[in-house]
Amino acid sequence: MQPIQSLHLPISQRARKGFTLVEILVVITIILVLAAISFSVVGKMRNQAKSMVCIGNLKQVGNAIITYSVDNNDQMLPLQGNKEDGSRGDIWPVILAKAGYLWATPNVGPPPCGKGVWTCPSCDFMSNAYGAYGIVEGIFNYTENAAAGPKRMSSIGRPSATWLLGDVMQTTNPKKGWYAIWKNPAQWASNHGPAAARHGSNRTNVCMFDGHIESLTTKELKDKKITYPETVR
Repeated sequence: MQPIQSLHLPISQRARKGFTLVEILVVITIILVLAAISFSVVGKMRNQAKSMVCIGNLKQVGNAIITYSVDNNDQMLPLQGNKEDGSRGDIWPVILAKAGYLWATPNVGPPPCGKGVWTCPSCDFMSNAYGAYGIVEGIFNYTENAAAGPKRMSSIGRPSATWLLGDVMQTTNPKKGWYAIWKNPAQWASNHGPAAARHGSNRTNVCMFDGHIESLTTKELKDKKITYPETVR
């Protein structure tokens, strides 16, 4: 009878059971790397989706502002209305909502309530009376400014390169956003918050007077002078 030889085989030739510690660590490392890549991709896709929703919001609100002008003999939407006693009245988002150009969320507060098209999904605040988007103070007039009066849409010299509506920062109230920004970026450090760069690669979504949307960095906003007074005839 031949002796059983398998017991005398070198360890390297015996049937191996399980994994070594090094192999387990390598597998765990690969899994962690793949998970990190997946999270990064998912995060970018989520941010891109939020930016697309914001762009859709801007298109709707921008079209409502343009339609308001068409219905009002080319006059631009007032930045803020006037009450009969001479005091300031509704701000422009509320004027649009009350006039039926855009819906307002009921039973939450005064329109537009910071819901739906009024709020950017990338905001880190929940808007209330003020939305997440603003127009430019200086391009849009207050109605009480009798000397200047409401400007007309046709007065915009560069409609494809002039800010109509865009992302704005929140106010000192953490639940509200500014409804306007100053026309000169040099003033953005003081109040009425700067344009909000809250999308991918620190970009601000902006709707121009011709209705098209651009996503711009703060430097591009300043270099293109899309809020400067010289953009208006």
